[in-house]
Amino acid sequence: MSTHDTRNPCTKLCRYDAADRCMGCFRTRAEVRHWKRLPDETKAAINARIAARGGTVSKKDGKRAKKLDKKIRKLEAKLATLRARRSELEGSVVRAAE
Repeated sequence: MSTHDTRNPCTKLCRYDAADRCMGCFRTRAEVRHWKRLPDETKAAINARIAARGGTVSKKDGKRAKKLDKKIRKLEAKLATLRARRSELEGSVVRAAE
């Protein structure tokens, strides 16, 4: 019997960053996809890496992060619209000065 931690570290917050790592459990997409087929030693090594990093993100924190990400996207879209309007105004001021 293995004394290594081979439990699935999934926190059901499956979103991936630019490095293709899950933002909930910090596994790579390949590690998540092939978890059931990985040998126990590999699972234990992945869990040790996650523990050394500080563990996984709790579901509550993950949900809060998702809400904040949604607000950020809305604000970024609004900011882009405002910048476009400002560029239009600056363009019309330059044309009026000519």
